[in-house]
Amino acid sequence: MKKEALRVTSTIPVAPTTLYFAWIDSGHHSSMTGQTAKIEAVVGAKYSACNGYVTGKLVILDLGRRIVMSWRTTDFPRDAADSRVEVHFETLGASTRILILHTDIPEGQSEKYKTLWNERYITPMRAYFSKFLPDPRNPPVRRPPPPPPEDDEEEEEEVPVKGKGKLAAKPAAPVKSTQVGKGAPPAKGAPPAKGAPPPKAAAGPGVHKTDAKNGVKAAAKSKSAPAPKAAPAKKPAAKKPAAKAAPAKKPAAKKPAAKPAKGKKKR
Repeated sequence: MKKEALRVTSTIPVAPTTLYFAWIDSGHHSSMTGQTAKIEAVVGAKYSACNGYVTGKLVILDLGRRIVMSWRTTDFPRDAADSRVEVHFETLGASTRILILHTDIPEGQSEKYKTLWNERYITPMRAYFSKFLPDPRNPPVRRPPPPPPEDDEEEEEEVPVKGKGKLAAKPAAPVKSTQVGKGAPPAKGAPPAKGAPPPKAAAGPGVHKTDAKNGVKAAAKSKSAPAPKAAPAKKPAAKKPAAKAAPAKKPAAKKPAAKPAKGKKKR
């Protein structure tokens, strides 16, 4: 029996990897062809497509590049062997150039299957994936960039210093100067009133009394020399153990008085 072959090529507006995974998935294959398909993405697994009209087995799965499978329809003669289909995916910009090589077709059926590939695969797949592309007749509205944020005139609050729980105190607002009454001391930093005697210099250490009375600023005494370091206290001498007292001497025994000699009489 003679064998025939055919070749179909087209461009699908989708990435090669996306089209590859859609082909070997039952749900996506059914959606993009508009006909029920059952496929398990395992080499050697059986599949069916076009509502059961096409059946076969997966032979080679080359991720994003090629799918090779055995292929036959219910119109094949019973004694005819399965045909061979190779689907190649090639990147073409943002789209995919698909090439279908169909060989070992029974004699007289190649033209019928060429129509099948175009009407049941190429045309519906182009329409299916075009839905996800933006319509060139309705380009997206360009939004102007947001204006830069305006600088706030108010002073920013001070950030608390690490290790301190409270915020740093803000500088106190300046107090308005008021007129100094009679007898009241002038405000700090205010110029002395006209005719008022110059302020007396406070007498302090190193200022002579006469200079203090006349209001003349006296020069501070030169820095005193550093006090001599105190000598380290001597460690108390270790006490020597007291000498043991000598044992008391025993009292000497009293000698008995001498007896008078015999023969001598008292006068």
